[in-house]
Amino acid sequence: MLANSLVFTLTILLVLAVLDKTGVIHFLDKAVQYLYLGLTLWILVLLLLAILLVGKIRVLYKTILDNPFNENQGYETGSFNPLTNIIKSAQNNNNISKFELERLNTLERYRKEYIGNVSHELKTPIFNIQGYISSLLEGALEDEAVNRQFLEKAEKNVDRMTNIVMDLQTISRLEAGELELNMEVFQINELIEDVIETESENAAKSNVAFVFEPSRKFMVEADKFRIRQVLTNLLVNSIRYSKPGGGQTSIRIYDLDRTIRIEISDNGIGMDKKHLNRIFERFYRVDSSRSREKGGSGLGLAIVKHIIEAHGENIEVLSTPNVGTAFNFSLKKAHKDTNG
Repeated sequence: MLANSLVFTLTILLVLAVLDKTGVIHFLDKAVQYLYLGLTLWILVLLLLAILLVGKIRVLYKTILDNPFNENQGYETGSFNPLTNIIKSAQNNNNISKFELERLNTLERYRKEYIGNVSHELKTPIFNIQGYISSLLEGALEDEAVNRQFLEKAEKNVDRMTNIVMDLQTISRLEAGELELNMEVFQINELIEDVIETESENAAKSNVAFVFEPSRKFMVEADKFRIRQVLTNLLVNSIRYSKPGGGQTSIRIYDLDRTIRIEISDNGIGMDKKHLNRIFERFYRVDSSRSREKGGSGLGLAIVKHIIEAHGENIEVLSTPNVGTAFNFSLKKAHKDTNG
C-alpha cells in the first residue's frame, strides 16, 4: 500500500512540474509547490509510521513467541519481515487447532457413546425391577406361587445394577489415575486357589471345571485386592462364554526370570479375530445377548486391562472360534523370589 501511494505521488509531481535548461525543477504555480510540500510530508509521515509499526509488530511477535503457554515457542522462520513470521506461526497454530478440534470431536463421540452405553446397561435391570414390582402390587403379592419368585428376580436385577455402578466407579477412577495401588508381597498361587474356590459354585452351574496345577509357588509384588479382581473377572468370563455342554478352564503360571506370566485359557465358544482389538473396550460385547443374560456389566475386561497396566505390565488375548480363548498377563516377582 505504501509503495502504491509513493508511485501515485511521484506521478502527480511529474505532471505538475517541468525542468528548465539547467535541470532545476520548476512548478507551474505556487499552489503546486504547497501541494508538493504536503505530499512530501505525507510520505515522510507514512514512512515513519511504517517504521514504528514494524518495530511494534516485532515486539508483539517476540512477546507471543516467548509466551510459555504458546505451543509454538521458539518457532522462527528466518524471515526479516515479522509479518511473515506471524503468518507462518498462525498457519502452524491453525494446524494445531485442527488437531485439537479433531481430538475434541473424538472425545465428544466417545462421551455420547459412553452415555448411551451406560443408559442401555441400566435400562434393562430398571425395567425388569419395575415390571416385577408392578406385578406384585397388582395382585401377585398375594399369590404364594409367584410372589417369592418375583422378589428374587427383582433382587437379582438390583444386584446387577449395583455391579454396573461399582464397575463404573472403578473404571472411572482407574482412567483418571485416582486409584492408588496398595502394593504388597504375597503368594500368587494361594490367591488363584482362593478365587477358584469362590467361583467353583458358579462354574458348576455351567458344568465348567477349573484346572490349576502349578509346578512351584511364586511370590509377587502387586495390589492383592486388584489382582483378585483381575482373576475373578477372567474366570467369570471363561464361564460366561463356555459352550452349552460345559467345558474346562485352565490356569497356568510361567516363570520369566523377573516376572511371571499367568495364562487363563478355556475351550469355550471363542471369538473371531476382528473382535480381539476391541475386546478390552468399555461395554464392548462379542455376544451382547449372551453377556446380558449371564449378568455381565460389559466393563469387566476393560477393568482388567486398566489394573494390569496400572502395575506397569501388559495383558494379551488369543482366541479361535469354537476352539477357545486364552488371556495372559504378567506380574512382577517379589525381590526375594527373584533371588531364588
